[in-house]
Amino acid sequence: MTRDDQAMLAFATKWSRFGGGDEYILPEFGITPSVFYQRILAMVTSTLINDVDFPTRTYLRDFCSSKLTRPAPKSAASSVSDG
Repeated sequence: MTRDDQAMLAFATKWSRFGGGDEYILPEFGITPSVFYQRILAMVTSTLINDVDFPTRTYLRDFCSSKLTRPAPKSAASSVSDG
């Protein structure tokens, strides 16, 4: 596992309790939240990760799956320009 993978897992583990911290993902990792959750989901479902225990892996898998199936909220800026 790379340092970036470790940082992403640590971020996901920390911020999932608070809804994910989506607004911090792009500045921190340079990727959109949906790409971030896809990568975390791939890590916890298809690779062996010794640093993450089974309950945390299961929790992150469920959390990322729910984030990816929910529609992204419309931002305030886009709703103003749509009107």
